[in-house]
Amino acid sequence: MFIELSFKRQRTNLSLVLYALYLVTLGLSYRKASNAIKVFVERSHVAIWKWVQRIHGFRKIFKVNCRVSIFLVDETAVNVAGKLAWVWVAYEPYSKKILGFWLSRTRNSYEAELFLRSLVKLHGKHPVYTDGAPFYIEACRSLSLVHRTYEFGDWFFEVIERQVQVLKDRTENFDDYFPCSKKVCRLDHVWRWLNLFHLFNQEEVIKIVQKIRGVIA
Repeated sequence: MFIELSFKRQRTNLSLVLYALYLVTLGLSYRKASNAIKVFVERSHVAIWKWVQRIHGFRKIFKVNCRVSIFLVDETAVNVAGKLAWVWVAYEPYSKKILGFWLSRTRNSYEAELFLRSLVKLHGKHPVYTDGAPFYIEACRSLSLVHRTYEFGDWFFEVIERQVQVLKDRTENFDDYFPCSKKVCRLDHVWRWLNLFHLFNQEEVIKIVQKIRGVIA
């Protein structure tokens, strides 16, 4: 896919351009995408519309293309706006790709089921590997998914622990530097951060960024 564009005049950081387009692919309107990036830079919905017109086939950039064999799943507690929240992550250890995130204020079978349901919708049904927590077992039973438990210290455990620890550290750092501006935090800013983190950890996106930078240079 060839992308022909230049963002020199707008002087908009390329990461923010791609983030805005990613939000559009998630179903946000141009106005809502404009409002979402306002914390970083002021750009109108018309500007985002123009980016969409100039980057042909941009929706294909954000599609996660990998062979999914299993869902390696874990969750971690993070401190957001002075309160506890939970970030759930699914990883494909063989393709080395993050498959999805979930964010909640509670950790139970209901949230686990919502997360797994979102994964099934994107990638189909696959065996779920977890640390054996009861809420995962209940969620898998409800969704008719095969559940398997990885052992402490084995390869799956080490792989998912690395991913979770990196995500925990970076998410809490993000909240420290960009805290929620609302009186009652609904975790919206963390959701946006997770989407951005996911976006720029995809090999396809990294390659397209390099292409765009080559055109700009």
